[in-house]
Amino acid sequence: MARRSPRPGHDHRHKPLRVLMGTILMLGSVAVAFAIVTRYAGAWGVPYFSFTTDRGSTCKNDLTGYTCSPMTLADVEYFGDVDLPDDSQVVAGTYRATHDYQMEALIEVPSVSADGALISLNQTFGECIPEHPAPLSTRGMRHTCVMANDDVFSESDEPSSRLYLIGTGVRKDGTRVIGMVIRSR
Repeated sequence: MARRSPRPGHDHRHKPLRVLMGTILMLGSVAVAFAIVTRYAGAWGVPYFSFTTDRGSTCKNDLTGYTCSPMTLADVEYFGDVDLPDDSQVVAGTYRATHDYQMEALIEVPSVSADGALISLNQTFGECIPEHPAPLSTRGMRHTCVMANDDVFSESDEPSSRLYLIGTGVRKDGTRVIGMVIRSR
């Protein structure tokens, strides 16, 4: 039995619809792939894309590393390896990571937690060093304290993995201001 050939023009009527549907499907696939890449590119380390740390700071990649600014209190505590009172407020903070890292932060602690913050800083960074320059202006502050490890070796004769300069003082309203500069050695 001979097969009948389709009517002339039958295939041509549905071809524009098939082309349109194929184009829409391809564009949809590209849009989904683009959305996935832009959503996760920052976390994958793609330069010039942003990401958010697990602790909530927004960071942006560049060609050599990434920079986080502004920083959350959780990230200041994490990168500074210090426990500060929960009511502390990060006024300004930047964390820069390349093959090394550096964090600079300015923190305010309300008067009710000011003493606890100093105790925590002393437990983490050591005792106050008299007459050492501070990383922040202490004009008009009382109870100033600077902690630093600009000595070459720690008590165990091992070089510290990081250098820090921590300055703090109490304003007239009782708020403790903390300036931190921490970097890898």
